[in-house]
Amino acid sequence: MRSSVKTNARLTKRYDDWMIALHYAHNTRRYAEKVLAKFNRFLGTRSIPDVTHLEIRGFLTHLASFGATVETTYRHLGVLRRFYDFLNLGGVVSYVPPRLVRMKHVKRADLPVLSEPEVRRLLGATRTLRERAILEFIYGTGCRLREASHLRVEDISFENRTARVHGKFGKTRIVFLPKTTVRALQIYLAGRTSGYVFQEDRPQQKASLTIDGGYWVGRWVDYGRRVPSGKYAVCRKNLGVIELVSRQTAHEKLNELLTSVTLTRPVPDRPLTNSAILIIINNIGYRAGLKYVGVHTLRRSFATHLYDHGAPIEIIKALLGHVYLGTTLGYTRLSRARMARTVDESHPLGLPYEIQS
Repeated sequence: MRSSVKTNARLTKRYDDWMIALHYAHNTRRYAEKVLAKFNRFLGTRSIPDVTHLEIRGFLTHLASFGATVETTYRHLGVLRRFYDFLNLGGVVSYVPPRLVRMKHVKRADLPVLSEPEVRRLLGATRTLRERAILEFIYGTGCRLREASHLRVEDISFENRTARVHGKFGKTRIVFLPKTTVRALQIYLAGRTSGYVFQEDRPQQKASLTIDGGYWVGRWVDYGRRVPSGKYAVCRKNLGVIELVSRQTAHEKLNELLTSVTLTRPVPDRPLTNSAILIIINNIGYRAGLKYVGVHTLRRSFATHLYDHGAPIEIIKALLGHVYLGTTLGYTRLSRARMARTVDESHPLGLPYEIQS
């Protein structure tokens, strides 16, 4: 009984190792891990290699009974199919049971795409240099979330208006920066030449002068000195009795003490988190009066707007970093304006002609 549970866990771990070797994205691996953990709990003491299509159906029915949508159930089936493909290639199973299970076809809903006026509203709703730079870069290049968050200053060539980004499966590609994106990045970076482009906005600390127990007291954090615990030194200094020392004199004493103190908070060399970027973009969208705006919304809008303005689909595919052309086609939407323009330009009734009297 216990051996089957251990075998299932071992096979799941080997599948994760295989996904690492093939450079699957971190989020893809974590999703597969969660699905297989659910599957193992459903199987209990039953062995993964002994599973038939009936157990696969039972698992999907189990998910549906707990409220899983058709789309979610279909995604779980896809994970199981790839997992058993791996086991079949390794000779652990002789056939792939999930491939024998058929589900209702899931029609993908048209995902949201912003119009060009809506993008201009978004840009107008930015409040900080960092917000503007993030929005300009993602919409201007169509980059993925992780590609934007892990962009380094060293990867940007302002002279050539290009950036080197690291995409899925460890692939690197060159994206091209529109002129307004270059300007937004240059203003935001303010001459910085290294590190991650998008970093935390860390407010700089100021020393304070307060009254405590009848004394003028100065307080500050010295970022040039650390205490044994590893934290920065929090300093406090009595600057005189308030009846004997004026506020101006106390300020002068405090400023004299601060001449040998490091008040500038250091910025760590780590990127802004993905969740932080998502929150920033969503907040901009909220201020612009748009229901929901995410990175993929901007990415699809980038592809659609290029397509609307006549860019070849192969060029858009390369800019997005897609492997398959079909994936790129899923990102593009024909706008009504382009369809109307095409009818006017191509349909015989849209061409100028003379009415015979």
